[in-house]
Amino acid sequence: MKKLLCILLAGLMLLSVCACGNGTENTPTDTSAVTKSEESELETREPLDIPDTRYDGMELTFLTRDAGEWTTVDICPEDENHTDNISQAVYERNEIIRDKYGIIIKEIQSTDVPGAVSKEVSVNNGDFQVAVSKIEDACNMVNNLYLTNLNATGCEYLDVSKPWWDSKLADNMTIEDRLYFATGDLLTSDNDGTFAIMFNKSLAADCKLPDMYELVSSGKWTMDAMYQYELLAVSDKDGDGKLTYDSDVCGFAYTGDTPYCMLYAGGVTLVTRDEDGSLVYSLDVERTSNISDKVKLILSKDMTVDMNAAGGNVMEVGQKCFGENHCLFFGECLQCVTRVRGYDVDFGILPYPKYDEGQKEYCSLMEWVGGVVSIPRSVSEDQRGMISSMLEAMAYYSVDTLTEQYYEINLKTKHSKDEQSGPMIDLILANRIYDLAYTFKWGSVVNTLAGTMLPSSSTSVASSSQRYQKSLENNMNQLLKKIQNNKYE
Repeated sequence: MKKLLCILLAGLMLLSVCACGNGTENTPTDTSAVTKSEESELETREPLDIPDTRYDGMELTFLTRDAGEWTTVDICPEDENHTDNISQAVYERNEIIRDKYGIIIKEIQSTDVPGAVSKEVSVNNGDFQVAVSKIEDACNMVNNLYLTNLNATGCEYLDVSKPWWDSKLADNMTIEDRLYFATGDLLTSDNDGTFAIMFNKSLAADCKLPDMYELVSSGKWTMDAMYQYELLAVSDKDGDGKLTYDSDVCGFAYTGDTPYCMLYAGGVTLVTRDEDGSLVYSLDVERTSNISDKVKLILSKDMTVDMNAAGGNVMEVGQKCFGENHCLFFGECLQCVTRVRGYDVDFGILPYPKYDEGQKEYCSLMEWVGGVVSIPRSVSEDQRGMISSMLEAMAYYSVDTLTEQYYEINLKTKHSKDEQSGPMIDLILANRIYDLAYTFKWGSVVNTLAGTMLPSSSTSVASSSQRYQKSLENNMNQLLKKIQNNKYE
C-alpha cells in the first residue's frame, strides 16, 4: 500500500505528455510516475489477440548478432544457469511460449546478419525465420529487398499499434504502406541503443542545482538550462588552464553522437509526410539554426570534454570521466548506465534537454546500433501466421519478464536504487524520434547538420540544407521506386 500510495501521489504532481513536435504550447511534461515494471501491478493490460493454436515441437529460430558488447542477449538465455537477471527473464518468457504454444525458441548467432540473410534469401535453407539486427543493417536489408513487409498477408497477428511494440517506429519507418522491421518489449537492445543524459547527483548538489527530475516534469529542462548548469560545475582542479577528463571537472562529457542527439532533441525531423502521406524533405531551417547556436554553447571547449578527442576507447574514457566524478553531465546510450554502476558515483538519468520550454515533448534518439526484428523474404506466406503470432506473444510476455528486469538493472547504482530514474527511462523510451533521413542515411544532410553544431564549425545550417537536399531526395526516391517495383511481394 505504501508503494502504491507513493506512486499515486507522485502521479498527481505530473501532467500529461503531448506528442513529440515543435509546438509552442508551454505544456509541462508527464514523466509518468509509473514505470513499465509497475504497470502490471496497477492496471490490466489489454489482452493478447492471437489464435489459441499449439505448434507442438515446432522451432522458431532467430538469427541474432554476435557483436561483442552488442551481442544479442534477449532472444535465448546467454547464461545457461540463468544467474544473470536478463538470462533468467528471457528463460521465463521462452518457457511461457513453450508451455502455451509448444514453440521452442532457438537462435543462430552471426557476426554478419545482413550477409546471412542475403544467403538465406538466395538458397532458402530454412535455417532461421526471424532476424535480429541493428537498425542500420535492417535499413540496408530493406534497400536490398531482403525483408518481408510486416503488413503483408499472413503477418496480421503482428500488431505494432499495441503498447508492447514501439508504435512511433512503426509509424515513422513505414514506407509506401510497408513496414519491414519493428522493435518493442521483445528486445532490450533497442533500449540500450537509445541516448540519455546521466547526471552526477553529488556535483549537482554542490552546484545547488534544482531537483533535476522536477525540472524535467515541469518542462523546464532545456538547452539553455543545461548550458547554465554546466557553467556552475566547471573546475580546473590542476590549474593548468585546460580541462582534462581524468583530473578536472567539466560540465559535459560528450561523444561524436551528441550533435545528432541534440539535433533531434530539439524536435526537428528532416523527412515527414505531406497531406497525401507522401514523404517530403521538410527541415525547419530557422529552428535548426537556433538549435545549432545553442549546442555550440553547450559544447564550448572551456566547459566540456570531447570523449572522442580524449584518447583511448571513447566509451571507457567517458565512463571513467563520469564514474570518477569528473563531469556533471555524461551523454551516452542507456547501455552505459549498467557499465557505470561499478563506479562510486551517485547518478541519475535524464532525457536530452528540449530546445525551449515551448517545445511540447522531450525527444530521444535511438542510434543506428539499436535492435529491431525482421522476417526474411525467404519465409513463405504460409509460415507468416505462426511467426507473426509468436513474435506478438513474445513481445507481450516480455513486458512482465524481460522489460521488468531491464528496469531493475538500470535503476541500480553501486550503493542504492534510484527509483526516480524509472519515470525518466519511461519518458525517454516512449518518446523516441525516428527520422528516415537518419536511419537510412539518405544523402549527407544529417551528418552535415550535426557538424554545424560543433564549436569549431563555420558552416551554416541553411547552406548545408540547401547543398544536400537534392542528394537526400534522390536517395529517398530510389528506395521508393525499388519498393514500388518489388516483385517479391
